[in-house]
Amino acid sequence: MANDNIELIKRMLDAVTRLDAEGMIAEIQPDYEFSPIMAALEGRIYRGPEGVHRWIADMKDHWEYFECCPVEFHDLGDRVIAFGHWRARGRASGVEVDGQPATWVGWVRDGLFCRWRTFTDREEALDTAGVTEAELLAR
Repeated sequence: MANDNIELIKRMLDAVTRLDAEGMIAEIQPDYEFSPIMAALEGRIYRGPEGVHRWIADMKDHWEYFECCPVEFHDLGDRVIAFGHWRARGRASGVEVDGQPATWVGWVRDGLFCRWRTFTDREEALDTAGVTEAELLAR
């Protein structure tokens, strides 16, 4: 099971980097809820496969490229966490972001994501996932 959830989040992050809607949809439940960084700040949630397509369109409108760079993974059974950073270049501004800290938290049901949220604040991510840094280290 542990390797399955780690592989699941790796596949999802790869699909996100490629802005591959079908790749993302292959990893989600029909009632999936997705809160990427900017959407979470705006209080917006993308839902289901149609939400994935809408998010991809939004990303293509705003970013020339967007790359997830996970480096550490933790399987918590019904949740999986990846720590890393992201890089991107704004389409309109041309401004590059490189090394922006990111924590991705996915809630897993029956081998697929039912919920996903991206954070720039590691502590907020851990709190939302219901785990502490010490608990992760103890695993």
